[in-house]
Amino acid sequence: MGIAYAYISVFDHWLSEEEAGASPLMTYSLALQKGRLDDYLAGERKFLELYRMLGRHGTICNRPRPVRKFETVDVRLEKVMVDSLREKRLMDIYFSDFGVRVLGGYDRTDLLIAETLQKLELLLSQVNQFGLFVLPNP
Repeated sequence: MGIAYAYISVFDHWLSEEEAGASPLMTYSLALQKGRLDDYLAGERKFLELYRMLGRHGTICNRPRPVRKFETVDVRLEKVMVDSLREKRLMDIYFSDFGVRVLGGYDRTDLLIAETLQKLELLLSQVNQFGLFVLPNP
């Protein structure tokens, strides 16, 4: 059966080491240093819009500790998300309504783990609407 998972990213493919090294948008601090913060934040907003939609009716934030339950996405939960997207402190959030867990990752790519393949497919069918891309599983 296996685990239903997928990676989502602002990039439309897995970057090579050369591409990642040449990109001024890989991290918040690099984008700031290179004068590309607006471009970086545009990608960050795509993730935040998706996660706000997923969290409308409740989430459980497993990481960073302590474990907390949120009824909706508020400023505290959004800070967790932003910190993760900026690779300060990676998140582990379960979105109850969708049966999907999101593990914050590096290089502007997060991991989605769903309770079922059907729930994953439903979510993935909406990812492009937020300007994000589903990457092939490694």
